[in-house]
Parts: sequence; structure tokens; C-alpha cells
Amino acid sequence: MTTASSSGSRPRRRPAASVFKAIPLIARGFSLLSPGLAARLFAYLFTRPMRQKLPRHEREWLLQSSGRPLRLASGSLLPLYEWRSSRLAAGVRDEAPLPTILLVHGFGGRAGQMGGFAAPLVAAGYRVVSFDAPAHGAAAGTRSSLPEMLEVTKEVADRLGPLAGVVAHSNGASAVIAALAQGLRADRVALLAPMPDLESYISRLATQIGFSQQVAVLAQDRVERRFDLPFGALKGSTLAAQLSQPALILQDSADKIVPLSEVETLAAAWPGAELLVTAGLGHNRLLRDAGAIAAVAAYFGAPTLR
Repeated sequence: MTTASSSGSRPRRRPAASVFKAIPLIARGFSLLSPGLAARLFAYLFTRPMRQKLPRHEREWLLQSSGRPLRLASGSLLPLYEWRSSRLAAGVRDEAPLPTILLVHGFGGRAGQMGGFAAPLVAAGYRVVSFDAPAHGAAAGTRSSLPEMLEVTKEVADRLGPLAGVVAHSNGASAVIAALAQGLRADRVALLAPMPDLESYISRLATQIGFSQQVAVLAQDRVERRFDLPFGALKGSTLAAQLSQPALILQDSADKIVPLSEVETLAAAWPGAELLVTAGLGHNRLLRDAGAIAAVAAYFGAPTLR
């Protein structure tokens, strides 16, 4: 039951909610008054992932793993999580090499989001590894982008050796596609709600926030110049045509972040790709949906020992 204050006034709106509602007004105002300044602000927002509190189910998934830091060539440390069978061999944990599947989260995500895939893949006979990318999860940093995610994914994959597979989500799936085109070695991949066209995405995001398309173009140019990598070079449907790995692509028809049409174009361009369309899961619930998890586990099946 809600009680009124003694003055009879309405409860005050939470400051965070007021600021959130004011963002489109601020974005439109900046776009009109100073497109260049607005582009700097949008580029800043575009490369700053928001960290979120770890849900209980993700915490439980991570507690089933063994964690250790991985030092990158840059000197920074990444939290690395590993799941594998705990069955004992002659009283000693079996540390024999196992075919490895890498889990890659998306922008604003974390390794814990991918943890639901670990148990069924471990039960099938795989070692499963995931990581928190810089500025995500428990990793240090405040800035991230697809070019940075691409480089980190390639380095982690190289450290783990040839992979039996990769399971990746959203922006992480885009990084995996680009990494495969640059030589990442994996037998097969499963991509969930991949983001095949970064240029299209930044345009949509600008509209959603309230920035003009002129600002979107200027912000894209800022990000491209920073990493010396045009968004067009990361377009999934272009890169997919040169890939030979089998791919399972899962996309939900109700995804409000990535249109189904873009993912259909990606799947059509990828030789040997299989597209599975779900309904009612949106962009993120694919990661904890029992049907999606079972489909990915069935797709990989039992490992083939090298």
C-alpha cells in the first residue's frame, strides 16, 4: 500500500529515471546545436559498456568453474573461467587434454551470461572456457568496442590452442566471425543473436537514443579512426562468404536489437550455415533458454578426439 506524504504531494520521481527520460531530449538538442560535440558524446557512449549486477543463476554457473587470471600481451589481466569434468582417475583429477569450446559474451555482457552452456557441453566431453573481456564483468577497464573485442578473442583463442568450437553472443559473435576470417582455428561455431552489421547498428542506436543520422556518421568516423578499422571491414555477411566452418545461428524473431533480416542475410552468405529462428526470447533470453541451450549442445554432439 502506498501512503501519501504529510504535505499531500506525490512521491518524488527517482533521479535516475528522470535522467534516463531526459537523454533523448539532450541528444536531440546536441544534434541540432553542435553535431560535432554530439558525435563525441555518442562515440563515448557507444564504447562504454554498462556493468550490471551478477544474477544469482550466473553466480551459480561461475561457482561451478575454476577461475584464473590470464595476462594478455598488452599486460592487462582477464578473468578466465574453466569448466570440465570433475571425475577422478585413480584418486587424481584428470587433467588430460580435452577438446575445448570457447564461450564469448557480447557488448555489456560477461562470462556468467554464457555459463548455461557449460554443463551440457562438459557432460558431452568438452572442456569449456570463457572470459570477461576488458571493461566487462570482473575485468578492469571502462572502454570496449568490436575491434578491441576482436583482438582479445583472437588472443584468448590462440592461447587455448585449436578449438573444437565457439559459442558466441551478439557483439561477441561479430568478433568471432571477424576472427575466423583472420585465421582463428575452430571446428564449428554456434552464434546467438549475432550482430552482422555494425554500421547498421550504430545508425539504429542513434535513432533510438535521439541522435541525428549526421551525428551517427560522425561518431562512426571517430571510432573507425581510433582503431584504424572501418566498420565495413567487419560486416558479417561479407566475411561469411569466405568461411568454411559449419555454423549454427540462432536468432529470435522478437529481437529488438538485431533485425532478423540481417541475420538471414548472414546465414545465406555463409556456406554450410544453419539458421534456427526462435520466438519470444528477444536478444538476451536465448542465453538461458533451455531449448536454445539444448540445441547448441546437440549441434556440437560428442567430441572427436584429435
